[in-house]
Amino acid sequence: MTPNPAVARLSFDYLTLLSVTLIAIGLALFIVFQAYRGYRHHESRRMLFLALGLFLLTIVPFVFSIGVDSAEQLTTLEPRVSSYYLPMASRLSEVGGLGCLLYSLLIDAE
Repeated sequence: MTPNPAVARLSFDYLTLLSVTLIAIGLALFIVFQAYRGYRHHESRRMLFLALGLFLLTIVPFVFSIGVDSAEQLTTLEPRVSSYYLPMASRLSEVGGLGCLLYSLLIDAE
């Protein structure tokens, strides 16, 4: 039995996308960790909210995306999950992250 080229291409595309996403998550985690270390070192609430904002802005949407994509690989999900719930959850996380970043810029330095 010969392998289906379309299936092989789809698997390659998925693995490439997953690899790039994992690299981006790794970089984002490193940046969030550095901001958290700044919070611990200086005991600055500004750095804590910076770290939280970056986490919500970068890590959480990636995790949502990987989770839904993985679930779609294993089972059939309702199309509304990918077209509405995933983007809505990602945007809410990004809005929360931007709010934390804004708060970190506006609060008084300690």
